[in-house]
Amino acid sequence: MTRICVQAIVGQPAAATERLLQEYMAQRTRGDGSIALPLRTRFRAGSDDLSLAHDVVARFRKGRDFENLNDTFFVDWEPSGEGPYPTFSGTMNVYAESDPRESRLEIDGTYEAPGGMIGKIFDILIGRRMARASLADLVERIASDLTPVASSATRR
Repeated sequence: MTRICVQAIVGQPAAATERLLQEYMAQRTRGDGSIALPLRTRFRAGSDDLSLAHDVVARFRKGRDFENLNDTFFVDWEPSGEGPYPTFSGTMNVYAESDPRESRLEIDGTYEAPGGMIGKIFDILIGRRMARASLADLVERIASDLTPVASSATRR
């Protein structure tokens, strides 16, 4: 299992971010309770930017963290369609920041590289960097969507 944890700053207080995040997911939820999420990985190849993208089918369940102290979203996803992509299982949390006008969105979880031993070697060499980059891109896009336009110039 490979663990990934990524975070992004949201230009909203934590309570507002939690509310907006619930609305964000509700707006995107399909009839079967899933959400289609595009995952993207960008590469720098000389002067060109290259990217890979694939969709995942995600399910979010609201619950309590393992210490029963905070609300959390349990998240699981699997690849949509064909391809050697892993499934993912983890949590999505919102944390207060020292600046009360901001909060931190975090996705933390694990995946198993597909493809047996060859997949594990690929994951060690390249795959985990691709997975981290695509998850970071997703968290940044969600944080951006939750941040008001007026504060986008000050977003970190």
